[in-house]
Amino acid sequence: MALSGLGMIVSILFGYLCGAIPFGLLLTKWAGLGDVRQIGSGNSGATNVLRTGKKSVAALTLLLDGLKGTVPVLAM
Repeated sequence: MALSGLGMIVSILFGYLCGAIPFGLLLTKWAGLGDVRQIGSGNSGATNVLRTGKKSVAALTLLLDGLKGTVPVLAM
């Protein structure tokens, strides 16, 4: 399926915005675990979230990080 010029711009913008959501940081703050960037490697990814000791938050971070790459592709 070919996208028009405007459709391509909207797709690129949607993909960029989805990728910019720091789920590891948001989820650890919502779970009351503080700033995940202050522990371990300083990264906000699922491995560093796992270092907080909350496996459920790490698993949700991994799932959402995977979806933020998948959803824009499938939405095209």
